[in-house]
Amino acid sequence: MDYMEYLYEHLDLLMYLRYNPKWYKILYYEPNYFKQFIREAKTNLKITNYDKLENIKNRFNMIYSLASLMK
Repeated sequence: MDYMEYLYEHLDLLMYLRYNPKWYKILYYEPNYFKQFIREAKTNLKITNYDKLENIKNRFNMIYSLASLMK
């Protein structure tokens, strides 16, 4: 798997790498930490599946609240 190709396909992860340069050194010497990098980046960027579900739930609750105000 070409890591740089993957990062250029997912620009949000690439920007996370640029703002957290410690990962450059870690990934250069130990490329097997790439999955850990992805996990940390997704957690900090709030793009995990759990965060997406929470966002949908919050939107649904907001729409429900607005609908109940219209009654």
